[in-house]
Order: sequence, then C-alpha cells, then structure tokens
Amino acid sequence: MAQTKTHHRGRSTRGQSLVELALILPFLLAFAGGAADLARVYQASLTLESAVRNAAEYVATNSADSAAGTVDARRIVCLETSKVPGFVPGGGLKPLETCTSPAVTVPTFSISTTAVGATTKNPIGTAKVRATLSFSMLFAYPLLPSHTWTLSADATYSVVKNR
Repeated sequence: MAQTKTHHRGRSTRGQSLVELALILPFLLAFAGGAADLARVYQASLTLESAVRNAAEYVATNSADSAAGTVDARRIVCLETSKVPGFVPGGGLKPLETCTSPAVTVPTFSISTTAVGATTKNPIGTAKVRATLSFSMLFAYPLLPSHTWTLSADATYSVVKNR
C-alpha cells in the first residue's frame, strides 16, 4: 500500500510572509518618508543659500543705498525661492517679488571710496544679505524636537563698482 503525504507548506509560508511584511512595512515607510524629508530640506537649504548669494552680489554691484539694497535683495531672494516649501507670497501687484517668507534683511551695506583699491571713480560696494525660512517637515518624527525647522543663510559680497 502506498502512502500519500499531504503538504501544508504553501499555506504556512504565506502566513509567515504576511506577518513579516506587517512587521517590516512601518520601518520601510518611515525610512522612505525620512529620505524624502531630508531631500526636501537639503534642496530648500541649497536654494536659499544660492538666492542669498546672488542677492548679495546684485546689491553690492547695483544698489545705490541701503534702502534700495533691501528692496533689491528681497526681490531676488523671493523670486529664486518661490518654489521652495515654506514660501509665502506677498501682496500687491507683484506678490512673488514681495514675499513675507523667507524674511530678507540687509544688515550691512556700504560704498567706500577710502578702502584699499577704491577710488572716487571706482568705489568698493559691500553688502551682506541674510534670509530665514520656516520649513515644515512632511511627517512628525518622534526623535526630533520640532515639526518645523528654521533655515537661514547669509552672504557677504564686495565688488569694485563701475568697471
């Protein structure tokens, strides 16, 4: 008489695989979300630093005084960061040029004819531009103290004008 063996192996491994997936899936999703948030923060930080550097160069080269420099710096930083998460457009006719976030300041602006290398015909313009941006993460992470981060950047640029 021949003996027949029954195989229950297929059903039990499917259940085991389902349990393993249920245990691992939250960690995989957390890693994917963390990677996405890290990439967003890095991209926003690079964009903000580039915008501030470009604004400092423009202000030092083209602006006549501190008030005009502040307006120019705000316009440049706002236009270059308009696609960054946390950007808040301003009001008026050109809302992308008068944003309220990132906050832009020009703490230092000078045009010197007495500095080394400067003349009355070719003064040296120096500008420092600073910007801060509130950045919200996609997810609240348990080990991080805050769901919102403040990104900041500043740049100083000096140039011999009228060359």
